[in-house]
Amino acid sequence: MFIAHIRQADYVEQTVQEHLEEVAKLARSYGEVVGLGAHAELSGFLHDMGKFTGHFTTYLKNAVLENKVAGEKIDHSTAGAKYLYEQYGEKDPLQDYVVETIGMAVLSHHSGMQNFVQPDLKPSDYVRRVTNKELPYFDEVVANFESIPGNVERVERLVQEAKEEMQKFIQKVKLLGKNPNVYLTLMQKLVFSCLIDADRTNTRCFEEKSIEPIKSNREVFEKGYKHLMETVTEWQKNREGINGLRNDMSENCDKVANLPSAIYTLTVPTGGGKTYASLRYALKHAVKYNKSRIIYVVPYTTILEQNAKEVRAIIKQPQAVLEHHANVIDDTALDNESDYYDSSYHKSMQLGRDNWDYPIIFTTMVQYLDAFYQKGTRKSRRLHNLTNAIIIFDEVQSVPYQHKELFHASVNFLQTVGNSSIVLCTATQPANHAAIKQIDVPLLLAEEPEMIPHLDNVVDAFKRVNISSKVDKEGWNAAEIASFTETLLEDRDSVLIILNTKSAAKKLYQELDILGSAHVAHLSTSMCPMHRKEVLEEVKSKLGKEKVVCVSTQLIEAGVDISFESVIRSLAGLDSIAQAAGRCNRHAERELGDVYVIRAKDENLAKLPEIRIGAEVTDNYILSNPELLDRLLHPATIETYFTYFLEQAKREILITPAGSDYDLLTLLKGTLASQRPKKTRSSGMLKTIEKHFEAIHSPTTAVLVPYGDAGKELIASLNEQIRDFKVFNELIKKAQQYSVNLYSHELKKLSNEGLIESLYEGSMFCLNEKAYDTKYGVTLEGVATLGTYQY
Repeated sequence: MFIAHIRQADYVEQTVQEHLEEVAKLARSYGEVVGLGAHAELSGFLHDMGKFTGHFTTYLKNAVLENKVAGEKIDHSTAGAKYLYEQYGEKDPLQDYVVETIGMAVLSHHSGMQNFVQPDLKPSDYVRRVTNKELPYFDEVVANFESIPGNVERVERLVQEAKEEMQKFIQKVKLLGKNPNVYLTLMQKLVFSCLIDADRTNTRCFEEKSIEPIKSNREVFEKGYKHLMETVTEWQKNREGINGLRNDMSENCDKVANLPSAIYTLTVPTGGGKTYASLRYALKHAVKYNKSRIIYVVPYTTILEQNAKEVRAIIKQPQAVLEHHANVIDDTALDNESDYYDSSYHKSMQLGRDNWDYPIIFTTMVQYLDAFYQKGTRKSRRLHNLTNAIIIFDEVQSVPYQHKELFHASVNFLQTVGNSSIVLCTATQPANHAAIKQIDVPLLLAEEPEMIPHLDNVVDAFKRVNISSKVDKEGWNAAEIASFTETLLEDRDSVLIILNTKSAAKKLYQELDILGSAHVAHLSTSMCPMHRKEVLEEVKSKLGKEKVVCVSTQLIEAGVDISFESVIRSLAGLDSIAQAAGRCNRHAERELGDVYVIRAKDENLAKLPEIRIGAEVTDNYILSNPELLDRLLHPATIETYFTYFLEQAKREILITPAGSDYDLLTLLKGTLASQRPKKTRSSGMLKTIEKHFEAIHSPTTAVLVPYGDAGKELIASLNEQIRDFKVFNELIKKAQQYSVNLYSHELKKLSNEGLIESLYEGSMFCLNEKAYDTKYGVTLEGVATLGTYQY
C-alpha cells in the first residue's frame, strides 16, 4: 500500500489512490462551473502520482512517525506531468494544449507556476522536467499507477473530454479579440488554482477527520435580498430630495440584475447609497443566475471594514461575510518541492482555510491582483473562487497605472471565461473614457454598461459642497495649514485635513495637537486596522458635540462613512479630490459644505509618481480653468482629467519592473521572439511574471502589532506555536485586525534595532511594544507611548 499522508493526531494513513480520487472529484467540482471540469479532475488525479513508490512511503513514515526527514528530497510532483506528456503529448495541437495545461498544474503544485519558455532561450522548467530521462523511481511509479484497475482508462477518458473543453475555450477566446495568449495563460493559472485548493482542502479534511460539504449559497442570497428590501421599503416612504434619488439609483441596479453576466459600470456620487445599490444588484443577480458568491474588492482596509459591517447589518447573516485584509503569513518560503511534513508548522500554514470559500467576501485590490499574478500557492488557491461570482470593484479608479492592463485582462477573463458578473464602482468613472478604450487591453464592457442613466443630472442633484482652490506656487507648511484650520474652527465645529504622505500628516498633527483648541485625531496606515477603527469611532462620537479636527492620509477619503463641515485636501488627482469632498457635508447636514484644495509644502512626492502626476494635471488643466472648476465633479471634467493624466502617465511612469527587460503585459501576451516555443504550444512565462509582479510599487510585509490587550494576547497565543488547525486559523483571521504592512526598509531598520521578532520559523513577524505608539502606530524610532508608559 502506498501512502499519501499520515494523520499526525492518530497516525491513520491515507493511501495515494484515495487521495488522488478525492482530490480529482473536488477539483472537478471547482472547474466544471466554467467548463474546465475534465482539466481540473485530471490534474487532481495525476498530481501526486509520484508517491506511488515505496521510497516515498518510507520517507513519509520517517517524517511523521520518527520525526526525522531524510536528506534526499523526493520529487513527487513531476511524475504525473511526465506521464501525461509521454503518453499523450506531441500528438495534435489541441491535445498538446490539454497536456501542457494539466501538466503545468501538476508539476507546479508545490513550487508555484513555472515557465513554458524561458527569457534566455534555455530549456524551460516545464520542458526540462517532463523530458527528464533520469527522474528517480519513474518506471516504478508508472507500473504501480497502471496496475490499479481503471486508472489508465480514466486518464484516456479525461484527456478526450478535456480536448472538447479546450475547443470550447478557444472559441470563447476568439470573442475576446487580440491577445489570445493572455487568456490561455490565465486559464492555465485557473486550472492550477482548482488543483491547489482541492489538494489543500482534501488534506485538511483528512487531518481534521471531516468531510467537505457541498455548499450552495442561494439561501443566503435569498434571505439577504429579503432583508435588504425590507430596508428599501422603509426608504421609499420618504422619496424627497436625496432619498428619492438614492431610491431611483437602487431601483436601476435592481433592473440591471435581471440582465445576463457582463461588465457594468456603477457611477454613483459620494453619499449616493452605492453599498445598498450594488448589494441589491448582487443579491438579486446571484439568485437569478445561480452565482456562487459575491466579492467586494476595495482599495483600502478602512472601506473594507466599514462596508463589511454595513452588509452584515443589511443581510442579518453576519457569519456569511468574510473580511480578508492581508496575508499575515509570508508563504513564499513554504512553496517547495517537498511534501508538507518537512516541519510541523508547515502543515498548519499550507492547509489553513484561506480560499475565499464564503458567500460574501470583502478583500483588497492587492489581494485580488495577487491571486492572478503574485507567486505563492496560497494566493493562487483563491483564484478559482473568483469564477461564477459577482465581483464589485469599489473605487475602481484607484487601480495602479502600471497594472491597469493586467487588471483589465483579469476582468475580461473572469467575465468571458469565468462566467462572472463585474461591477466597476466609483464616483469618478474612468472605464468609459476614450483614452482608456485606446489602450492595448481595453475593458470589454457591456453594450450599455452604465447602470445609472443621466449622470449629469444626478451629479447636480447630489451637490453638497463648494470646492475652492487655495493652491499657490510656494505652498503652505504645517504651521500655515494649522493656522488656516484655526480660522475655519471659528465658525465651524469640524475639519478634516487629508495629506498625501504619512510624514506630512504626522507633522501637521503634532502642530495642531499643541494648540489645544479642539479634539485632534490622527490616522495613517502605520496604525493597524483595529487602531484606526477605534480612532474613527471616537471621532464620530465627538462630532456635533465638540470641535474636532482629523488629520489623515488618503485612507479616509474613499468610502468611509463620516461627515465634516469642512475639508482641506492637499493637491492631488481630481479623483482623490472628489473622494475627499465625499467626507464633507456627506448627509446634507447643511446647505453646502466647504472643500479647500491647498499645496502642502512638507510633502515629498518623488516616490509617489501617480499622486504627483495627478496633482500636476489637476493644477495645470482643471483648477486653472474657471469653467471646469465650477463643474469639478461632472463626467465631462472627469474625462478631461483622465485624458491628460493617462497621457502624462504614459510618458513618465515606468511600467517595466526592476530586473526585467520587458513589462509584464508583454510577457503575458507571449509576443516576444523568445516566446515562440519550439518544444511546447504554450508560451506562458508565469514564473517570470510572478517573480517581478508587485501589486503596489514597493512590496510590504505584514507584521503583527501589540495594540491594546487583544493585540498583545494574540501575539502571545501565536508564540505558543499552535498546532491545532482550527485554533490556528481563527487566530490568523483575528491577526488581520492587528497587522501593519511595512516596507522592506522599515522592516530592516526595526529588525536591526531588535524590535522585530519572528514566529513559525520566519514566516510570520511581530513588533516589539517599544515600536508601537498609541498616536502614530508603528514608530521607527522605537520610542512609543503606550497608555501611561514610556518605553
